[in-house]
Amino acid sequence: MTETENKNIEIADLSDKELVETIVNINDRQKIRKIQELLYDRYAGKIYYKCRSMVRNDEVAKDLSHDIIVKIFLKLDKFRGESSFYSWVYAITYNHCISYLEKEKRLKMEEYDSHSFEIAADSTGLEEKILQEARLEQLEGNFKKLSDPERLLLLMRYQDGISIKEIATTLNIGESAVKMRLKRSRDHLARLINDDKS
Repeated sequence: MTETENKNIEIADLSDKELVETIVNINDRQKIRKIQELLYDRYAGKIYYKCRSMVRNDEVAKDLSHDIIVKIFLKLDKFRGESSFYSWVYAITYNHCISYLEKEKRLKMEEYDSHSFEIAADSTGLEEKILQEARLEQLEGNFKKLSDPERLLLLMRYQDGISIKEIATTLNIGESAVKMRLKRSRDHLARLINDDKS
């Protein structure tokens, strides 16, 4: 086995955290490219499927996952290792997709507002639809007021259906801490909604 092959095997065996530390602390372009390829192989599929589950569009998910991977590579020096690399990637993916969805919603609302619509024959059905949209908008508005960690935690649990145990593993904290943070996040959201009503 050549020395180069031996080095490649060593790099491939490194943990995510070790790969990130290596890439941040070296100036060897060839080695950096090799590490980026390894990180890409480990995470590209996961990022794409998470984007796909959030935006429900293959082409958009491909574009978003490409942007997220570029963003991750550009921000590797910001990874502090306080949580797992997977959690860090997961958070960037969520935040990027949420930003995209918020922008899309604004564009759609602008389109919707710019066109007048005819009043439906069943005005009760129309009123109910408008009321439901207003409630959803209010919930989304209050959801945006939560901190990033609160939003991430609620999305992981209630949108993705990730178990308490899996969240604890992903965020590298205890299950009781996850339960406590979930309760605080739900309580915070409930307070925001109640403040909105008064």
